Amino acid sequence: MLAQQIDANETKPLRHLVLWPHIAKEEDCIIDIDRREDAIHLGTFSNDRLVSIGSLFKMNSPKLDFENQYRLRAMATHPAYRGKNAGKVLIEKACEILKQKGVEVLWCDAREAAIGFYTALGFQLLDETYEVPCIGPHKFMWKVL
Repeated sequence: MLAQQIDANETKPLRHLVLWPHIAKEEDCIIDIDRREDAIHLGTFSNDRLVSIGSLFKMNSPKLDFENQYRLRAMATHPAYRGKNAGKVLIEKACEILKQKGVEVLWCDAREAAIGFYTALGFQLLDETYEVPCIGPHKFMWKVL
């Protein structure tokens, strides 16, 4: 499997399938900052098939005391490829790219179902649960790069 940068539009099918099936149309599965200059969209490919996605944005959280932060949003792996390292390959690529940019920390709002995945990759957990409307319970997680 190989992770590389992709266009924001390429994230829409997996965002719709995995993250936001409640949104009526796939083409509406966008984040308002997808086209920001600092946005980095990544995809993991298996035999030329896009199987995992994640979007990175320069954004600081007041919960962390680091100057240079990036946020991971809309990470998803096709159900048929879960447990096959597609997400791990994507996070490793994200960390590699962000380290080259001098980023100190990567953080995210993790769905409760994904906490084990992020913990296994070295993310730390803030033990406070909050509800994201239409999606469910989340926890704040971060990884020092």
